[in-house]
Amino acid sequence: MKTVLFDGAMGTYLASKYDIDIQNIEFENIMHPERVLETHKAYIAAGADAIKTNTFNAAALCRDKAHIESIITAACEIAREAILGTNAEIYASIGQIYEERDEEKYEIIIKSFISEGVEKFLFETFLNSETLCRAAEIAKNLSSNAFVIGDCSIMPDGYTRTGISAQKAINDMSKTDAIDVCGFNCSCGPRHMLQLVKNIRTGRKPLCIMPNAGYPDIRHNHAAFQASPEYFAQILGEIHKSGIYYLGGCCGTTPEHIKALRKVLDNIRVTEQRPILSLQPKADVSIARQAKKAVIAVELDSPMDANIELFLKRAKSLTDGGADLLTIADCPVGRARMDSSLLAAKLKRDFNIDCMPHLTCRDRNLNATKALLLGLHAEGVRQVLLVTGDPLPTGSRDEIKSVFNFNSVKFASYLNDLNQSVFSKNPFKICAAININAVNFNHELDKSRRKEEAGVTEFFTQPVLSETAIENLQKAKTALSSGIMAGIMPIVSYKNAVFIKNEISGITISDDLLTKYEQVSPGEAALLAVEISAEMAEKVAPISDGYYIITTLNKVAIVRDIIKIIKHKGIV
Repeated sequence: MKTVLFDGAMGTYLASKYDIDIQNIEFENIMHPERVLETHKAYIAAGADAIKTNTFNAAALCRDKAHIESIITAACEIAREAILGTNAEIYASIGQIYEERDEEKYEIIIKSFISEGVEKFLFETFLNSETLCRAAEIAKNLSSNAFVIGDCSIMPDGYTRTGISAQKAINDMSKTDAIDVCGFNCSCGPRHMLQLVKNIRTGRKPLCIMPNAGYPDIRHNHAAFQASPEYFAQILGEIHKSGIYYLGGCCGTTPEHIKALRKVLDNIRVTEQRPILSLQPKADVSIARQAKKAVIAVELDSPMDANIELFLKRAKSLTDGGADLLTIADCPVGRARMDSSLLAAKLKRDFNIDCMPHLTCRDRNLNATKALLLGLHAEGVRQVLLVTGDPLPTGSRDEIKSVFNFNSVKFASYLNDLNQSVFSKNPFKICAAININAVNFNHELDKSRRKEEAGVTEFFTQPVLSETAIENLQKAKTALSSGIMAGIMPIVSYKNAVFIKNEISGITISDDLLTKYEQVSPGEAALLAVEISAEMAEKVAPISDGYYIITTLNKVAIVRDIIKIIKHKGIV
């Protein structure tokens, strides 16, 4: 197979050379076309077989169709002038669009290139392989002559910033006929990119690799990269030897890096690429099925202050009272509480209590999430409940920002990948929530199916407090293959019922149930809470794998009484 050497960076090169904002590099096509032309020619002179148009971020810079087309037209004119009298080819550089209805933007961009006679496409630095595949399909549909390279941006740990593994990205791109060559660019330096290449398998399609020139530091307000041309060329040469025929550079690379790499490539004999290795099927780690009985899980709120003694006393009381598993919510309704993961680790370490922390997608990015999972695993915590998480209250946003790096489906897929690699000997049990009170339950069920496909093996439902909730629970049990833990929430007073009905999303309380709590004493309300909860547990027993009892307002005695009745009736 013919080796194709691409050029290196445009953005970091121009930004450093002319002291300009890298975010506006695409405007140079119009404001200073001579700078872009000079850069293209320098890369071709260095030995590049292909150059990328200066259009990577055009869609983000330009909000209207005419503006996008003007940037692309100028970029193509410059590129055509640069290759005159050479054998170099032009590739349209297209980055990921982070907008709703992104198909419309991709179509505008791709049509603009096709009208300029450019039908070789490089979709680069994508964080989501599914989005990349969709964009590539648009290109193939618009031009039967389109040739498409798809590159995802993979971090040194082997994942995109949205939690997609390198192997999954390659597998996704290998499945579609819309992509001719697949691979990785950006985020990694040469050495880490070499490690990625060694750890993934591909054989159906050629692979394209374009790493950064090491990792940056900031000098004079610009990113500066450390890897010398000689070092860059040496490592890329090793990558080439393993059967990689499409090579180039990303951030920090210069014509000198490409010149050094051209020299190395001209003296290398290439071996064959390795066969594709599919992701292993997920293990069946259902809590209920492993236990071979109906499990009783109890949720206990963590403290809102630094006093842990009362929480520990309640936790021990619940497990002594028959709870098989404790769960701890992760700052519900966006209010800070003692960290659920640290508490789970302490309960396991100090009292050998099995505990499942809830992990939200709200308050930590991918790096922090992986670090937390590594720590939990080291502490012996082996099951987690993944939820998107409630947003922060509006009034807090001026001071504290919500962080949503991914959603619960992507979170599950990310952890499932880690289970097959990092945690393969002792994988996490991946659990998730399902709202059986959702107004559009079919939509909720579709989302739950996606969670199953992503690796979830156990679902914990919102509280079952109505006949509609029971009907939806039955639908879920029929439609899903995972275990289902039915939510049981004791209503402890009329005031509590009114608050939940009006202020807590995802929980439905009927007017009939509300009426039962009117004009009753606290003692009578507690007995009513136990009675109604036990009756509900009996109703859902045939259509669930266990019970997920929520300790309302820390009323531990009520939960213990519910567990006692459940065990006495033999519905566990």
